Amino acid sequence: GISTAMRSRNKRKWEKIDPGSYKLRCGPNYKRNGYKKPSEGSYYDIIAVDAFHSNEKKHVSDIGNKVDLADLMKPEEVGWYKGLPRIWIVVLQIPAYAPSFVGSIQDGEGFAVVFYFKLNKTGLAAIDAGQGSSRVMRQFLDKPLDIADADRGAHQWKNMVRLANSEALQLGWVLQSYVTKYNAKPFLSRNCKSYYRGESYFEVDVDIHRFNYISRQGMYSFKDKLKELTLDIGFVVQCDTDDELPEKLLGCVRLKELDAQNDAVHLPLAKNDAKKLQVGERKRRGSSHV
Repeated sequence: GISTAMRSRNKRKWEKIDPGSYKLRCGPNYKRNGYKKPSEGSYYDIIAVDAFHSNEKKHVSDIGNKVDLADLMKPEEVGWYKGLPRIWIVVLQIPAYAPSFVGSIQDGEGFAVVFYFKLNKTGLAAIDAGQGSSRVMRQFLDKPLDIADADRGAHQWKNMVRLANSEALQLGWVLQSYVTKYNAKPFLSRNCKSYYRGESYFEVDVDIHRFNYISRQGMYSFKDKLKELTLDIGFVVQCDTDDELPEKLLGCVRLKELDAQNDAVHLPLAKNDAKKLQVGERKRRGSSHV
C-alpha cells in the first residue's frame, strides 16, 4: 500500500463545488437545438484527492488496485449498486517533461492527480428511477475495458476543466489566449484513456502523455503557475438522444494551489512499506521512498 492523501493532510487543496455550475446537454433534439442547462446534481461526490509522482506511467496507473479503499465505504456499501460502482476513480496522468514536436515520447517523469468519487443519494435515486443518463452510464461500464473510443459510439467520456481565477493571474497574452479558447470546453481525450475495474470501483485513467503536441504544449506552459491556479474539474458520460437526456454530471471538484513538487507521494514505494496505500497519507518525495 501506499499512503493517505490530500483528504486529511491538505484539505485546503480541494473542495466540493456545485454540480449546477456545469451546463450539460438536454433535450428536446439536442443535435438540432443544442440546448444545455445546469446539471441537476451529480451521481458522485468527491471524497478524497491524491497526488503521486513517478518516473514511469505504470506506477500511477490502476490506482484502485494500489490504494486501500476500505475507509471510503461502510461495510454494507462494498460492491456495485445496480450496475454502477460505489467508488469512481479518475486519474489525470500529467507529464513533467517538455513536449517534443519531433518524435513521440509518451512516457517518462510525471504526476498523477487522483480523484475519488463516491455514489451519492442523487445518484442512487437516478439509478432507481431508471433515468436515461444512468442507463448510458451502465452501458459505458459494460463495455470491454480495452475497447477503442471509436467503438463506444456516442457514449464518450468527457472532461471539463475550468480555470476559476484567471482574472487574478497575470498570464500574459499567450497563456490568456489559450485560456480564452479552451477554458471550460468539454474535451473527449480520445484514445488517451485506460479503464480498470475492481470489487467496488471503476477507474478512468486520462493519459495526457498521449495528447497531441499542441495540447501538451499548452498545459506545459502553465507548469510554473500551477500553485496559483484554482481549477474546477468535472466529468460526464456523454448522452445523445432524448430518451438519454438530460445529462447528469458524474462528479466535480475544485483544486486550489496544488504544489505537485511537495504534495505528491513518490511511487513506487520502498519494498518495506505497507502493501496498500492509504487514501491521503502525507509522504514527501524527498523521503526514503525516492
